[in-house]
Amino acid sequence: MQDATPVVPTPTTVDTETLTFAQTRRLIHSDFMRLVTWYGGGTLTKRVYWFFQPNYLALFLYRLYRYLFVNGWHNLARVLFLLSLYLTGVEISPTTSIGDSCLIAHAVGVVLFGRLGSRLSLLGQCGTGGGVGAKLKDIGGGSGYPVVGDDVVFGIKAMVIGPIRIGNRAKLGPAAFVTHDVPDDAKIMSIPSRVIKVRMGTPRPPDDGEPN
Repeated sequence: MQDATPVVPTPTTVDTETLTFAQTRRLIHSDFMRLVTWYGGGTLTKRVYWFFQPNYLALFLYRLYRYLFVNGWHNLARVLFLLSLYLTGVEISPTTSIGDSCLIAHAVGVVLFGRLGSRLSLLGQCGTGGGVGAKLKDIGGGSGYPVVGDDVVFGIKAMVIGPIRIGNRAKLGPAAFVTHDVPDDAKIMSIPSRVIKVRMGTPRPPDDGEPN
């Protein structure tokens, strides 16, 4: 009998061993153009406004302190990380690796640890994490942290926890709490809400799958 466990490939991400300032500039540009595309283009005035929004500003500052961290300026990177956290409310560790063209739609509650692929979409109050320690498994994202593929979408409040792999083009629905490997092109949903009580005399709406 064959093993039915899905095979999830290792995603393509930014090289964490070397990162030049020219590469950092390209990453910054790719993030901003992804945001501009998300908003449907715009005038110069609008683009200046978008630059200072916390959802983009967090990524801009992250690219700078990530560059500093990879190139050995750890203390300066951590200071800039704290500044970014205070200004934007977004927590992206200096040890986190993120590919090009990342999009944060809403800044509040976003927390990112691990190794994340290109064209990541984060819709708000979502993120990745796990734990730290010598005994925790490291699959490439750091001790206890996940590895996320390319073109992955995180819905509102979707979370990925632990040393697991999320395949390319996976879509994590709102409030999805993922603690296991996810294959390419998968869609993960949380338990849908349902009506448990209505006012007397009000017709009860059907649950999913029930006839009207």
